[in-house]
Amino acid sequence: MPSRSAIAKSELAITAIIAIAYGELVRDWRIPVSEETPRVLLRAQRSMLIAEHDQLVAAMKQKYGPRVQTSVPLDTGIANVTLDGKLVETRTELPRISSVYGIFVFGPDENIAMRFPFEVSAEKPEPTSNRYVAERLKASFKKAPSAWFEFADDDWTINQCTARPKDLGLGSVGKALFLRGGTYCLVNWKKAQSATMLISVSVADGNPWMRPFVRRICRAITQAALGQLDPVRRDGPRYAACVLIDRPEYAVGSKSATVQAYSIGNGGELHRIEFGRL
Repeated sequence: MPSRSAIAKSELAITAIIAIAYGELVRDWRIPVSEETPRVLLRAQRSMLIAEHDQLVAAMKQKYGPRVQTSVPLDTGIANVTLDGKLVETRTELPRISSVYGIFVFGPDENIAMRFPFEVSAEKPEPTSNRYVAERLKASFKKAPSAWFEFADDDWTINQCTARPKDLGLGSVGKALFLRGGTYCLVNWKKAQSATMLISVSVADGNPWMRPFVRRICRAITQAALGQLDPVRRDGPRYAACVLIDRPEYAVGSKSATVQAYSIGNGGELHRIEFGRL
């Protein structure tokens, strides 16, 4: 029978292992912390494939007859099936999150240094225009300070949008994490304090267990994305952001996705940014 001393040592060792695992996998405590504190606004856009919508409509007509009406509001993802004005069935169809848009703002409202507006697809790279984005953001985020959106189309660009493999470049680890692809883009701020930010949007099916490990997962995703860029480029990204959609069932971007941001030091070293969200 083990002595009390041996039991105490075993309990201490187990506690230490748990603490180390928590620090490594949840807090991600090895990464340095940046002193910069930007703000971010984020919203997800949802869509449903026309073929899937048509299949649902056909199935409901076959079930209830030709007078049935089927609607799928994208903000809820719940299909409402009505017959002669009466609700006869509801179905949770979960439209996909097709893209994420928003803005990162660096500096106080009275002296904003950099802005990184963005819209990045969650599925595949798509042509993205920088036209009239400030007006769109201002209309979407009415509670934000108006100074955040005081920039012109020529002040920034978004380009080099690239598809990520299903495992996001993490191999067997990506498969184990239920990652299912995504994209990243480079956003260039062209004013006096010019800089580039790499923004990635990744999708996973790991809910509900994944969220506590977002810090560590996002760092791996970001490092894999940076590894795809030309390492000798002088205009490489100074910042990076990882948007991980781990709860696609929620319509609200802040509930369906989490965000991690980084400044990039010499040699590509990441420094985690603690930022605020309006």
